[in-house]
Amino acid sequence: MITFHAAPKDPLDNEEIRTFFANIDLILANADKILQDEIYSNIRIKGTGIDGIYIGHIDLFLGDLIRLWHNETWRKGQKYYYHLGGSPLSGMSFCTYWENGKIGCDKSTPSFGTLLRPANMVIRNLQEQPDGIPIPFPKRHVSELNINDLIAKLNQVQPM
Repeated sequence: MITFHAAPKDPLDNEEIRTFFANIDLILANADKILQDEIYSNIRIKGTGIDGIYIGHIDLFLGDLIRLWHNETWRKGQKYYYHLGGSPLSGMSFCTYWENGKIGCDKSTPSFGTLLRPANMVIRNLQEQPDGIPIPFPKRHVSELNINDLIAKLNQVQPM
């Protein structure tokens, strides 16, 4: 018997996540500049992404998260979802989020597909949702910068 797991690629609570959210106001204040430059928008933050049974791991970059947080299924007030896990077949989902300095997990989120659709649009730069979600997701270039590099640059010239 073969089983498929939706295990995260990286720990969902790590130094990068904590550094990222400790500086979320600075990052969001510079969102336009970040989104205009692939060097910044393609920064990968360990612990973020999508892990689905049958589809595997999909990286979410900094720019993806900023765009997704404009969608009410990925951000609710000060609750920022940064990792989605679940099954596209059953619709079961769980989201890891950051809220007021703490990490939490929601199991009463919308279905996996409901959360995957906006991520699909962001990752593929689509304006309209296509019928279905083609798998696999495209391979994308990961920035050589990390979140600490970005924060240092943002603190040098504020706002960018």
